[in-house]
Amino acid sequence: MAPSALAAAFGAGIVAGLGVVLPLGAIGIMLLHEGASKGRRRAVPAAAGVGTADLLFAVLALAAGTALAPIVERWGRWPAAVGGLLLLAVAVLMVRKALRPAVPGADGAETAGGATGWARYAMFFGLTVVNPFPLVYFGAIAVGLGEGLHRPPVAAAFAVGVGIASLGWNLVLISLGAVLRARSTARIQRVVTGIGGGVIAVCGVVVLVTTFA
Repeated sequence: MAPSALAAAFGAGIVAGLGVVLPLGAIGIMLLHEGASKGRRRAVPAAAGVGTADLLFAVLALAAGTALAPIVERWGRWPAAVGGLLLLAVAVLMVRKALRPAVPGADGAETAGGATGWARYAMFFGLTVVNPFPLVYFGAIAVGLGEGLHRPPVAAAFAVGVGIASLGWNLVLISLGAVLRARSTARIQRVVTGIGGGVIAVCGVVVLVTTFA
């Protein structure tokens, strides 16, 4: 296998992965909130959960090619509907947190308790995999790039590129959130949390309306 072919596949994976994660949607906003509320180190599992889901989508698309597209279409509206409802549930929790009275003397940082890293990883992984768009997206790329992408070494290089791009951008988002956390007061963090919850709620409603329109 020529190194140039592997390098090209890896580069294509980087571009494809960025194409999925760069548009700032509900998951991106939630990652910003993770960094702002928990700090960069404790928000890493959330970023890893999203990155793992994108990597899994790339692997499945490369393994099955166009065969997965009809299966996803037969699922109909339900994956999108579940995703929309989950986004609304997350939005409600964020708004409730924003409206909760501040504890006297608190600086806005969360305590070390709460959900474990694995729980946050599972939550963000689940919120990402219920959206079938990345699977169709990577499937279309796999078809467009031709038969060469289906050779195992080349496919592996492409999938690794997708995973690195997704994880890298997600780490940027939680880092930006952590910077906000370090430079803001408790009141500002509550306002940002409330705004983020409102945006996510709008995303959830749009998903549901689009699904059942």
